[in-house]
Amino acid sequence: VEKKPCNLAKHEREFKSEPYYNGQLIDSHVHLPTTAKMVSNIAGQNGLELPVLEGDLSADKLICLFDSEGIIKTFGFHITAKFAEGSGVSAAKAIEEAYPGKIVHFIMPPPVLSLNVDPAGIREILNKNKGLFRGFGEVGFYMEGYEGIKPNDPMFQQIYKLADEHNLIVMVHPEDNLKDGVEEILRDFPNVTFFFHGGRPQEWIVDLMPKYTNFYYSIDADINHIYGFKSEHQYQKLKSKEEYLSYMRSNFDSVLKEEVAHWKERVEKYPDRFTWGSDRWFAWHFDPEVGGILEEFGRSFIGSLDPSVQENFAYKNAQKMLK
Repeated sequence: VEKKPCNLAKHEREFKSEPYYNGQLIDSHVHLPTTAKMVSNIAGQNGLELPVLEGDLSADKLICLFDSEGIIKTFGFHITAKFAEGSGVSAAKAIEEAYPGKIVHFIMPPPVLSLNVDPAGIREILNKNKGLFRGFGEVGFYMEGYEGIKPNDPMFQQIYKLADEHNLIVMVHPEDNLKDGVEEILRDFPNVTFFFHGGRPQEWIVDLMPKYTNFYYSIDADINHIYGFKSEHQYQKLKSKEEYLSYMRSNFDSVLKEEVAHWKERVEKYPDRFTWGSDRWFAWHFDPEVGGILEEFGRSFIGSLDPSVQENFAYKNAQKMLK
């Protein structure tokens, strides 16, 4: 990775929501572009456009974008697939060398179960690259090919054992029918830090917070609507940044009001458990104009929280996970 100067101007606010949070941010949920064209092609076949780390989406442009948004650190997921194990590792190494500490590197299994690197392969990656990876995931149990697979599946139990040994955070996106499996892994792996997200109506995860202290919850795509604002968008996804920007600019205040109404009380009830994130994945999610809206919406949402909770949600809870 060639380190280049960052000339991207900080985002100018478009909306007037008050109070507004101006402090540091950690983006706790970003799908990084892949270095393997094969992985990009497979993701595309599964309806998930995945940009390749080259050209317009170089690492220095990504870091520059995050810096312009006041993001001090990013939890970045590298899709690591069978037959292309080296590409995710080499990307993480190169970014770490050029921008030490800016990305918290996660090994992410691919959206196709059959392409998962087996636990022995994950162990080898971790042993050969001591300290490079701080997390495993996101494990998307909603993905095609994961039908019938539960969070407490024997293969994933082996991964959780590795997470315990190597002090990895495990990021999981469970579906609502997986409540029992989720509770089982929280109970059986009390020393592993689990990290969930998924959006409404997953009240059952929030309800587990008093019982299990070994997990956190990221509020990301659910509040910023980056994957759609109508039910039919759920699988089609959004086709363009223009559609997203038009919607958010027309509905910024009403979307903010709705999300604050849903989440504020929950975040304030468990101030040490929730984190902010963006859930960027598609190429246009890394467009500076889109990033600016994501940042401004996030800061407006954080500003609506009790002042004593704001920094926890914005970055301190994410930092705490890394200790």
